[in-house]
Parts: sequence; structure tokens; C-alpha cells
Amino acid sequence: MDKSDFFSYITDNRKLDERSLSGLENLVEEYPYFQTAHLLLAKNRYLTRREEFEKNLAKTAVFCADRSRFFYFINNDKYARFFPKETVSSPVDRTQALLNAYLDTFSEEPREIPEIETSIVSTDYFTYLQSLEEEPDGEIAEARQNEFKHQDIIDSFLEKAAANEITITSLEREPTETQEVDAEPGNDGFLTETLAKIYIKQKKYEQALTIIRQLSLNFPKKSVYFADQIRFLELLI
Repeated sequence: MDKSDFFSYITDNRKLDERSLSGLENLVEEYPYFQTAHLLLAKNRYLTRREEFEKNLAKTAVFCADRSRFFYFINNDKYARFFPKETVSSPVDRTQALLNAYLDTFSEEPREIPEIETSIVSTDYFTYLQSLEEEPDGEIAEARQNEFKHQDIIDSFLEKAAANEITITSLEREPTETQEVDAEPGNDGFLTETLAKIYIKQKKYEQALTIIRQLSLNFPKKSVYFADQIRFLELLI
């Protein structure tokens, strides 16, 4: 059996007869796992030799992946009215339909081009630029604000320091042979703390911190007072 005959039997089962029966039997014998050949042979036996069909029905069903389809394939004449044939359009007609559908998308009326949406980031940026143009002094004000960022903290610190200035009173002690005389600091402590305040106003926080640490060592009784100032200066640095 050649290929053209085999394909013709697939498309039109009415061509199956005694002549095709022997050809399909030889084909199944040569290719025992050829499912389509088994189905056509069963259909051929159903049309020509019903007894052989019933005898080999169980064997043929083994080679069917879907037995419901095998049932409707054999009994096609009885159930054909329940399965209307679909008209398959030719490739040329399908291509023409696609071309027509594509050409219909073009219209003589001008199409509205949607406006490009501006992102939120771009809008914010343009708003920022516009605000700079409208308020040229805003940048200067911001610079001044950064310049005096810690001014409130510094002022409060200086007021606190002024209220708790170190006062040194000289004590008259009689020197003895077994007792050492304490060095009188005089006004050096006050002048040194004043210098630290000047450094703070000039934003020279590191120099001021060095002075305060030295004062804390020189006057251990005021270490708690100096510790607050040291923490304050460390925050500013």
C-alpha cells in the first residue's frame, strides 16, 4: 500500500473495501504498533467483514489511546448528525481575511495621540526648579539655616555655662614641713573656660573640647559639670 492510498482512506472511509482490507492487514503485520493502521483495519472489517471485526475488537481497543473516539470512528454514520463538519477555509482565504482585518485598522480620521504621562519624580523636579526661579532668596535662607544649625544649642550651653562659672577663692594656708601647699590657679581657669566659649562661637569645637578636657583634669571637683560640656562638644563634632 502506498502513502497516497493510505491518506485517502483516512480522509474518506467510504473507500475502504475488500482490496484495501488486504493492504491494511499487511501494513499492520509489518508495523504492529501503528495505531492509525489498526483503526483503519478495524473500520475496514466493520464495513466488509463484521465477524472478523467483532473477533479482533478487543485486540484493536488495546492500541487505542481514546476508546470513545474509536467508538465514534467506527459508528460514524449513526452519530454523524451530532458532529457537524466544520468548514476549513483555505490558506488563501485565511490570508486574505487577515489582510482585510489589518487594513480595517487604518482609518482616515486622525487618531488621538495620548499625552505622555509625566512621572511623579519628574513633576517634583520641575516644581522644585520653578520654586527656585520664583524664590531666588530661598537658597540663601537655606544656607543661613545650615550655618546656624546648632546655634540654639550653643546659646543654651553658653547661658548654662555663664550661670555656673567656676569661681576660685584663694585660701590662705600656712605651709608646714609635712604638708604640701596647693597651687593657686588664680584666674587661669576662668580665662581658659572663656577661651573655650570663644572657640565654640567660632565653631572650633575640637579646640574647645581640648580645653574643657584639660579643665576637667585640673578641677576634678567640677568633673560632672565638665562632663556635660564634653558630651555636648562631642555631639557637635
